[in-house]
Amino acid sequence: MVMCNVECIKRIIQYLDVSSDKLRLCENNITNISNLPATEPVLYFSTLIQALVKNSKYPDILGNDKETQALTRQWLEYILICINYADTSANVRKVLKELNMVLSDQTYLSGTMQTIADVTLYYTLYKIMSELSHQEKAQYVHVSRWFDNLQQDTKLRQTLDLISFNLMHLFL
Repeated sequence: MVMCNVECIKRIIQYLDVSSDKLRLCENNITNISNLPATEPVLYFSTLIQALVKNSKYPDILGNDKETQALTRQWLEYILICINYADTSANVRKVLKELNMVLSDQTYLSGTMQTIADVTLYYTLYKIMSELSHQEKAQYVHVSRWFDNLQQDTKLRQTLDLISFNLMHLFL
């Protein structure tokens, strides 16, 4: 299961209010931003997202300082490497456990401010989170808190359904 796909990029484009006419679709992959002054096309997921941010109205969503920007870039790579191919339940559990530990003492991935890494992770985790039982959501309480917080932003959620995190269910 590949989650860093064209659909994910399209949602990020919509969230950032970037014109989609700047993108080229090639063999079901978005490969480049045509209006960038770069000499080579943007070919990779993380680079593409960073280029979209730079061409958006929200350049601060990459981070306000160099440390946050570096953390954000690292998280984008983590999303691509670790979450993109979470194709087995064992891999999903491992990723959720790692994220739960990281989010246990911070609000967002890169600290105290939402970045493009949070936005990207929200879109890549959406299907996984929607399929978790209430017990599993309770097991990953920090990821659930983070996800529920993000999904309250209707601009971010777009047409996606709200996922219930009501943990007041009786478990039998």
